[in-house]
Amino acid sequence: MPKRERVVIQGKRERTLKLKKLRVKRRNILILAIAMFIANVAFGMAFPYLSVYMSLLGASMFMVGLLSVAFNLTSTVFQYPFGWLSDSTGNRKAFIAFGVASIGVFYTAIAFVNSATGVLILRTLQGIFGSAMTPAHSALISELSTRAGSIFGLFNSIENAGYMVGNFLGSFVVEYFGIKSVFVIAGFLLFLSAGLVLLIRERPTGKRSIFGMILVQEGRESWRATVKGSAFKKLMRGHLGLFYVTVFLVMIASGQFYSVSSVYFKEAFGEWSVGVIFGVESLAAALTGYFLGRLIDRYGAKRFYLLAIAGYGLAFLLYAFVKNVWLVFGVAFLSGVKWILTINSTSAYVAQNVKVSERAQGMGLLNAMMSLGWVVGPLIGGYLSGISFQLNFVSTLIPLGLAFLLALKLPG
Repeated sequence: MPKRERVVIQGKRERTLKLKKLRVKRRNILILAIAMFIANVAFGMAFPYLSVYMSLLGASMFMVGLLSVAFNLTSTVFQYPFGWLSDSTGNRKAFIAFGVASIGVFYTAIAFVNSATGVLILRTLQGIFGSAMTPAHSALISELSTRAGSIFGLFNSIENAGYMVGNFLGSFVVEYFGIKSVFVIAGFLLFLSAGLVLLIRERPTGKRSIFGMILVQEGRESWRATVKGSAFKKLMRGHLGLFYVTVFLVMIASGQFYSVSSVYFKEAFGEWSVGVIFGVESLAAALTGYFLGRLIDRYGAKRFYLLAIAGYGLAFLLYAFVKNVWLVFGVAFLSGVKWILTINSTSAYVAQNVKVSERAQGMGLLNAMMSLGWVVGPLIGGYLSGISFQLNFVSTLIPLGLAFLLALKLPG
């Protein structure tokens, strides 16, 4: 065969191979997007009613707070071993499917437990086994496109939309079928999601890093990052260290409020309101996230981070004293905006102040501080809410005020 013909044939083969890889990648993105949408529908249905269910079973508010502490501690501790296993085997979809299905198993089991202690134990185990999905989920998304910001932005929007649908659907299910039904349905949806993930076609590529830009979701099952100890000391120096401290303080306040908010909404406005209020928050985040991100790019991350902290204080004060449920929906919209504003501004601040070679670990430390705040905050919130919900909500102004003052010292 002449050399020219061989070159032409080889070129056609390479183009065919590239097209095949592109089709597989697009198929994988579609499957994962559908699976994660369904999974977040389940999270949106079940999570807001965990605290309510604990309260119905006779748990104290301190024990209700422990639900968040137990889950955040175990999921943070165990995600690194699962991430190492995923990297070592070169397998992503199996760990995602295992983690999602595990969460489904424990949600289903919660529906058949009749003691608060039993729910707390199951939630702790859920944090352990569910953490299998967190690093693999992030790693797989990062491998689906070379444009990391775009692909993570896409999945963040899809997952927030799914969570919003779940919030509204959960409110309907609880109203007409009872609170236990919401956990059973969520479990079924998570099994379905896990099955879809297994349809993804993976190409083994050896060991890969578990680090990537991961957006956490306030007070619920989320995709968190870990950070190497070697980078911790360096990133915690100077103004960056001050920045991470402010994030920790803000998340203490967040944990104080959200660990008990479902119980408060149920007592103040009825069970039906819980999912709707959370749904309005998710809707606000989904609608405003892109536009707020563009404003941050134009005017700088620091001023919007300060605005986000102030938004926390205003939202929690309004939640404490507004008694009309329709007005609370307006507060919920404000609350959703302050959350997506926090995520966008803090992520942008890290991206702008951490060099590229350490940026993923900088994002990991950001999420670690958020998780740590959510370990401390629920302990405080559970205790204070046992005295008074209003006392707890107003007391969030202490860590928020300190965070605001410290953030003022950050370079713009």
